[in-house]
Amino acid sequence: MKLANRILLFSVALIAVLMLVIVYAVEGRLYQRIIDERVAELAREARLLAAQWSRGSNPATLVRDASLTLDGRVTLIDTAGIIVADGELGGTPSQRVGTRARRPEVAQALARSLGVSVGVSAGRDEELYVAVRVPRGVARVAVKTQSLQAIFDAGRRDVFAAGLIAMLLASLLSIMYAQYVTKPIIELRDLAHSLADRDFEPKSLSEAPGEIGELAESLQELSQRLEALERVRSEFVANVSHELRTPLTIAGGFALTLAKGDPPLEKRQQFAKSILANTRRMQRIVEALLDLSRIESGVWAPRPEQVDLHALLAEIFEDVQDLAREKPLEIVSDLSTEADVVNADRIAVRQILGNLVENAVRHTHAGEITVFSEPEPGGVWVGVRDTGEGIPPEHLPKIFERFYRVDTARSRESGGTGLGLAIVKHLIEAHGGTITAESTLGLGTTIRVFFPAPPTKKRSPLVAPALAARGAA
Repeated sequence: MKLANRILLFSVALIAVLMLVIVYAVEGRLYQRIIDERVAELAREARLLAAQWSRGSNPATLVRDASLTLDGRVTLIDTAGIIVADGELGGTPSQRVGTRARRPEVAQALARSLGVSVGVSAGRDEELYVAVRVPRGVARVAVKTQSLQAIFDAGRRDVFAAGLIAMLLASLLSIMYAQYVTKPIIELRDLAHSLADRDFEPKSLSEAPGEIGELAESLQELSQRLEALERVRSEFVANVSHELRTPLTIAGGFALTLAKGDPPLEKRQQFAKSILANTRRMQRIVEALLDLSRIESGVWAPRPEQVDLHALLAEIFEDVQDLAREKPLEIVSDLSTEADVVNADRIAVRQILGNLVENAVRHTHAGEITVFSEPEPGGVWVGVRDTGEGIPPEHLPKIFERFYRVDTARSRESGGTGLGLAIVKHLIEAHGGTITAESTLGLGTTIRVFFPAPPTKKRSPLVAPALAARGAA
């Protein structure tokens, strides 16, 4: 069943239940209100009748005329409870005159000045009895409840008629409301189906208030993010395929050559070295991708400790020394004495600085590579400065993207994976730090990372004086 039909059905059922509850409540109050008004009216008539009885009127004539006028039955009872006069419908005298009145309304009137009861007397129809205490006894008036029931039935019909009209109007409003509510929901459903089918084209949605409007905004934002993610995924797959295709082709070609023939020893060694180099390159790409995946997925989290940069750089310089000797390069350390220790994950710092130094060595043909540090309020800046070819300004904002290369051919020849700077960026951001890059064509490039200082612990007001006193002693 469609949502609009469910909303309509629920609304109509709810209105019907509410109408029945209201009719039931109104019916009881309406019946009681009619009874109360009739009792008050009959009590006034009984008092008027009692006033005439007190002036010495003939009781029999009085009750007969009053019964005809009121279209009911009038009875006069003395203080001893004896029936003095009793009028029947149509004015016929009652045969009960002179007997004791034993009905409950008479006892109530004698005790509390007013008595009311509903009952059947001597085979008659149901009657409403109202008795009023007067100086000479009790004046009682009885009318058939059929007239009251007719009034009540008319009121009930009016209430039901009003309820039906209200239900029709409410049903029309429910239909309009259901269409108003379900239209944006249907649009959101269609948008969700489009996203599932990878259709990220912008869709125009109807404006809707409250949570539905917020849901529409969230889905629109989700659509934009999915579109961006799909674009990144496509680019990533294309880049990985492209990066792995070249070494695979090279390694496969040389392996095929070795398999088909028996080249000279020198050629076999050359082919084996090429296969080994390309295999290691693919291994570096896979390892770098695994590192990025582990960092981005949140599986890895830094374990900060105090890291001595001097000792760490000694390890890094030893690793790249062979590569630097192939070029007229000098790698130097220029660490500030106030910033030679960082609070970070040691393995991550090793990878960050190792990538930056290796990247600088790879893209610098001659000159000097300097690793430096600078103190900063709230942390330490650590950077790598080279005298390489530099990076054009239009490429500088993109160097931290995966597989992005300024010079694709030269980067591959130097053995780069295109993932080193992306890993550095993710690692330093995982520490809550930042990374910046500055470059001038022909003069070199400087890349700096900021390691935040550990949060300072507030001393207890009771501990500080104790430490001060211990120092004074």
